[in-house]
Amino acid sequence: MNRNKFGHYKSGGKITYSKLEAFEWGYPEWNFNDELFSVLDWTKEPKLSLWELYKQRARQIRESYDYVVLWYSGGSDSHNLLKAWIEADCKIDEIAATWNYETTGDYQNHQNAEITNVVLPEIKQMKNDGLNFKFRLIDIPKVGLKILNKFPTDFEYYFNYNFQLSSIGKQFLREEITDYSSLINKGKKVAFVWGKEKPYLFFEDNKFNFRFVDSVDDCVGPYSQNNQNQGWYDELFYWTPDTPELPIKMAHVIKNFLRISSDTLCFNDKPYLNYDAGYSPILHKHLKIEVLKTLLYPKWNNDIFCNGKSPSRILGLRDNWVSNIEEQQRQKLKSAIINYISKTEQKDLISLRPIFSRKYWLE
Repeated sequence: MNRNKFGHYKSGGKITYSKLEAFEWGYPEWNFNDELFSVLDWTKEPKLSLWELYKQRARQIRESYDYVVLWYSGGSDSHNLLKAWIEADCKIDEIAATWNYETTGDYQNHQNAEITNVVLPEIKQMKNDGLNFKFRLIDIPKVGLKILNKFPTDFEYYFNYNFQLSSIGKQFLREEITDYSSLINKGKKVAFVWGKEKPYLFFEDNKFNFRFVDSVDDCVGPYSQNNQNQGWYDELFYWTPDTPELPIKMAHVIKNFLRISSDTLCFNDKPYLNYDAGYSPILHKHLKIEVLKTLLYPKWNNDIFCNGKSPSRILGLRDNWVSNIEEQQRQKLKSAIINYISKTEQKDLISLRPIFSRKYWLE
């Protein structure tokens, strides 16, 4: 397993998977498989349709592993992944999701609402349609707090862009869930498949370029990467060097729309949160996230319930339960956040500083 396939930082002539460590050495660069992507011609749009590429990617992953876990949050990225997997006629071993109901007792909070209103009904319908698979629903705060206690002195080194207990817990599930560790101990190749991520397009010098960003640690982070050689396998469904045509095609689909559309109903005056779905050089506005989803995901319907993203990447809305944890744990968490913010030159607790890869010009 190539642990670098999920990206790495380079700083002071050294390489690490931890953003915090990279900042301790100097200001870091973010490399996401640049050795491969930099030799490709990004100006040429792949001929296959997005949907055919999605199904091709599903088959590629299915054929590579003994046991595959599809992580399904109910959002558009993982919903599209799941639909492509089914249409590609790929066997489903397991679908898994995380929530915090046992901690909060609230079915409709920011994390649980999509599980309650999208995931659980979808799973029920799939079962009614005769699909045979295991469904696992995990209360993630238990894992996150356990990790906080396991690493009392260097906890903050396991976050890059998403400083959230609900995110870091995912990196430890192979250890915490005996079904997974048992399969791995038997020599089975167990893969976690994550719906990461939508394209980031920028408009400069009258041309569009695409960049990768270090936002994948809510799926695959420093701990996951450092332990890949223990029989752990992760797959980012969209951003992958194994099907490089996929991120290139996704970028071109958006770029093509931005070049021709003058429909003001598709755009906003400001970007969506801190994520710019795409700048229109015609209207000088920004593509609505709802339009972006329908461009990229043919099976997505904007009538599907959606919570939207938390504006904060440091203990965001999915971590609102931490106010009820023990005082000792709160102090550990507070110290970790202060250290992280000071060393990564953060300006506030809301807009985390992303680091982008080099530019890949689409025109």
